[in-house]
Amino acid sequence: MSKNQFNKLIHMKTSLYIHIPFCSKKCPYCSFPVVVGQLPRGMEYVQALLSEALLYEGRKISHVYLGGGTPSVLDEAAIGVLSDGLKHNFSIDVSERTFEFNPESVLLSKAMHVRSSGFNRASLGLQSFQPKFLSYLGRGHSVPEGISAFQVLRQAGFDNISIDLMFGFPGQTMGELDADIDAALSLKSEHVSIYALTVEDKSLFAVRGVKMSDDTQAAFYNRVMARLKEAGLEQYEVSNFSRPGFASKHNMNYWQGGEYIGLGVGAHGHVDGQRYWNVDTFPSYMQRIREGGSAVAGREKLAPTAKMTECLLFGLRMNAGVDIDALEKKFKVRFDRRMLDEIGCMAREGLLIQEGSRVRTTDAGRLVLDAIAVKLL
Repeated sequence: MSKNQFNKLIHMKTSLYIHIPFCSKKCPYCSFPVVVGQLPRGMEYVQALLSEALLYEGRKISHVYLGGGTPSVLDEAAIGVLSDGLKHNFSIDVSERTFEFNPESVLLSKAMHVRSSGFNRASLGLQSFQPKFLSYLGRGHSVPEGISAFQVLRQAGFDNISIDLMFGFPGQTMGELDADIDAALSLKSEHVSIYALTVEDKSLFAVRGVKMSDDTQAAFYNRVMARLKEAGLEQYEVSNFSRPGFASKHNMNYWQGGEYIGLGVGAHGHVDGQRYWNVDTFPSYMQRIREGGSAVAGREKLAPTAKMTECLLFGLRMNAGVDIDALEKKFKVRFDRRMLDEIGCMAREGLLIQEGSRVRTTDAGRLVLDAIAVKLL
C-alpha cells in the first residue's frame, strides 16, 4: 500500500461499534453473543478491546455506538479507561456517541460519568410497560424502575434518548399494545425503536418452541406505526422513529452501506470494502486477543454487483428508499433486467413505489421486506 493510499484510508470517516457482552442473565429472546457471571473481568475485557482497536489506529471515526449485552453494567473506572483509550487510538470527530443502558443498571452517578466521558446519546431498553410482559421477556427491571431510569438519564444531561419498545407477545391484546404506546409517548423521548418479538434460532424461546402469529404482528406493527406518526415521530426506517434531527446517524451509516469497525465478542465490521466478523464466545475472544491482537474469525469481500444489491436491500429498509442510478454510478455496474422487472412488478403490486430512479417501500411493503429481498436476490 502506498503512502497516499494509506493517508486516504486514515482520513475516511468510519463508524465504530463496540460490543460489551456482560449480562446478569440472558433474556430468552436474545441471540446476541453475551456472557453471564464474568463482570469481574470487565476491566480486563476493556483492555482487550483497546488492544484490538490498535489494529485500526488513526482511523477517523464519525459515530460511536457502545452496545451489548449490557454496557451499563461496566463500572465507572472501566468506562473511563475505555473512553480515554478510544480517544487516544482514533481520530474522533463525533457528532453522535451512543451508550446502551438497561434500566436496572442506571445510576445517576454512573449516567453522569458516561455523559461527561463524551457520550451524548442514550439508548434505553424498556421493551414494555406491563409487568407480565417484562416477566415473560426475562427483563431485570420493573415498570417503575424503567420510568425512573429514563428520568435519571435526563437528569444526567442526556437530551437525546432512544427507547426500545417490543410488541407481538403471545396473548397480547390491542388494548395492551395501546397502553404500552401511551406510556412510551408520555416519556417524550427523541427516538423510539420498535421490534416485533421474533424467535431467533439461538434463543431460549426457540428451544422452548415459541411460535408467533405473522398476521397479529402485522396488525400490531401497523398500529404502532400509525400511533407514533400521529405523535409527531417520523419513521425513517422500518423499525425506527425519531423527532426531527434525531435519527440515529450510526444506524443510517449502516443502512446506507457505509464502513464501520466492530470491536469485541461477535462484533462485525465493514472496512475498506471488506466484511469481517469476530469469534463469538468470550473465552475465544480473550484468548485470540492475548495471542495476537486480532479476534477476526472470517472475512469476505463482495463483488461490486453483490455489494450493490446489498445496498439496495438495506436502502429499502429506509423510508427515503434508494436511488438506482446513484448505486449504479457508485459501483460502476448495472442492475440486471430481471431485477429491474421484479421492482416494476412489485411496484404494480403496491409493495414498492418508483419515483424516477428512486425506489422505496410502501407501508405494505415494509411488512414483507424478507419476501421482497428473496425476489431481488
